[in-house]
Amino acid sequence: MRFLRSMALALFACCVVQTAAGCDQHVSLGAIGDGGASMLWRGSFEPGDLSEWTSDGNGGARVESAPAAVTVGQQIVHGGRYAGAAAVAPAGGGIDSLNYLYRAQPSPPEAYFSAWFYIPSPISVGSWLSLHHFRGSASGSPNDLAGIWDLNLYALPGGGLAAQLGDFVKSFNLRQVVPIPVPLDTWVHFEVYFRKASDMTGRVSVWQDGQLILDRPDVVTALTPLVVWEVGAGSDSVVPSPATVYVDDAAISLVRLGPTTN
Repeated sequence: MRFLRSMALALFACCVVQTAAGCDQHVSLGAIGDGGASMLWRGSFEPGDLSEWTSDGNGGARVESAPAAVTVGQQIVHGGRYAGAAAVAPAGGGIDSLNYLYRAQPSPPEAYFSAWFYIPSPISVGSWLSLHHFRGSASGSPNDLAGIWDLNLYALPGGGLAAQLGDFVKSFNLRQVVPIPVPLDTWVHFEVYFRKASDMTGRVSVWQDGQLILDRPDVVTALTPLVVWEVGAGSDSVVPSPATVYVDDAAISLVRLGPTTN
C-alpha cells in the first residue's frame, strides 16, 4: 500500500501548538475569483498559463519523475478555452511519478478544495492514481513537507475506477462500502472538505459530482497550520506511460460549491 512510509508516521509523531502563521485567508483574486467573501481563490486556466497559481508567490508546480510540469492547452477543457494537463510516467520499482499544481495559500482552518478532472478511458491504473493531494509539516516549516492526505483512484475488480481517501496518519485507505464508479472520458467533479486539527477534531470529506462518498471525522489531520493543497496526477503504476489527466476550474472556498457552481 502506498501509505506504508516512515515519513508519514514521523510527521504525526508529536503534536505542535498551532500558530497564526499559515491561517491567513487573504489572497489577491484579481480577475480570477468572483470576489465573494466565501470564495478564497479559484483557477480557471483562462489566462492560458499558470499565472492564477503562481503570480502571487503562493503556488507553483511540483514535478517528480514526470515528463514535464503541468501544461495549459485547449485539447480537452471543462469550461472556457483552456485546461491543465498533468502527465505521469512511472518508471517502476515503486518510484512515484508526481505532477501537481499546488497552493500554499489561502489555507484557512477549514475549507472546501475542488477541481474538475478528466480521465481518458485508455488509462489503466495499477495501484493508485492520485488527483487531490495534501502535504503538511510537523514543524511548521516548508522545508519538511510530507504527504498527509490523498484522494486517489483504484481499479475495481470488475473493471472501472473508484475513489478512495488515503490517510497517511493511519496508513489506511478509506473506501466506499458500495463504490460509485468514476466516469471516464468525461469531466468529474471532486470536492474535498479539510478541517485542520492536531487533535481528534479534524475531518476530511469527499464529494463526487455532488454526492458525499467518503467521510473521515474525528481524526488528526494536520499538526500545524502549514498545509499545502495539490491537484494533478500521481501514480507508481499506470498504463499507458506517459498517461495524462486533465484538470480545470479549481477552487478554494469557505462553502461547498458542488458541481453546478463552477
